Amino acid sequence: MKKIVILVDQLNSHGGIEKLVAVKANYWTTFFDYDVTIISTEQFKKPLVYSLSDRVKFVDLSINYNRDRSYFSLSNGLKFLSNIIKIQRYIIKEKPNFIDVASHIPITYFLPFLYRNSKIIKEFHFTKFDRVKQHDFKSKVLNYIESKYDFLVVLSDEERNFYASNNVVVLPNPIEIKNQMANIEDNKNIAIAIVRFAAVKQLEKLIEIWTSFIAINPTWKLFIFGTIGNDYFKKIEQLVFDRNLQSSVVFKGQSDTIQSEIAKAKVMLMTSEQECFPLVILEANSVGIPVISFDCPTGPRNIIHHKTDGILVEFNNCDSFVAELVTFDKDINYQNYLSNNAKENAVKYSIEAIMNKWNKLIFSTYD
Repeated sequence: MKKIVILVDQLNSHGGIEKLVAVKANYWTTFFDYDVTIISTEQFKKPLVYSLSDRVKFVDLSINYNRDRSYFSLSNGLKFLSNIIKIQRYIIKEKPNFIDVASHIPITYFLPFLYRNSKIIKEFHFTKFDRVKQHDFKSKVLNYIESKYDFLVVLSDEERNFYASNNVVVLPNPIEIKNQMANIEDNKNIAIAIVRFAAVKQLEKLIEIWTSFIAINPTWKLFIFGTIGNDYFKKIEQLVFDRNLQSSVVFKGQSDTIQSEIAKAKVMLMTSEQECFPLVILEANSVGIPVISFDCPTGPRNIIHHKTDGILVEFNNCDSFVAELVTFDKDINYQNYLSNNAKENAVKYSIEAIMNKWNKLIFSTYD
């Protein structure tokens, strides 16, 4: 039985990476009969936010980095040393076949230099689009460290081009295809956005687009899902009040049944400055909801086929975005066409298809 260790910072908050870790761990134990252990550094004794199979082991090292300080500070430096020692001891004792660094954590930079017989994997869930032309000392060091991994897992062929080493494997995010499907003709005029409240999501532009669209189509509502309360959320909330959009823009908070919420809408909207491979597009497609998105680097254009299963809008062109949304609203046949093709698009990223690629391209390399 192959032994796989997944390294993360935590599994106590909702997020795409956290959900993917749970999905993969459960699948690898259930369908591949692998021995899987998830090791976290900062669980803080909080409950797991996603369910794990009884066969998946979860270990928290309680390193508890101070995220308000630099990793080069004395306190975090000592924690990092403790982190290294605990991981090295675990590797020597348990002898895993594979170690997968699933989130961007400090041990990323030191794992290749530990004593081990394991093959090591680093997953990248962010785009390197804006870093590829950097040739400073830091970039050279990072490239050297990355070259020491057995596998660098990226999410699209476009992302592969941003890496200097030849150990890159393209493995997109998987989606669980459920029986629940939207009937877009019967759904109310609801647009949905699922976001992390951060400046990179450019929600100011989403509100600008919605202001223009709702003036033409006042029957629509925009539901925005995401953990509320931070400073950026308050900024967007104030913008909604300033534009008197309280009746048409609703902040829904976090949901544990997000695909069910998506299935109630007619369309998903995305206005990000950049994305890597947004899982929410696949979540929408899996229930037959098309996505209208800025053609930002790099994720949406690697999933959406323009005017076939969704719509790509010239980057940061709010007027074009409004025009596409108006066209979508007026033509039910167009809506059905995009919806049906969105369902077909999601099938290519089914969890069965993607997990079999993991098995073929990575796990089968260890005899």
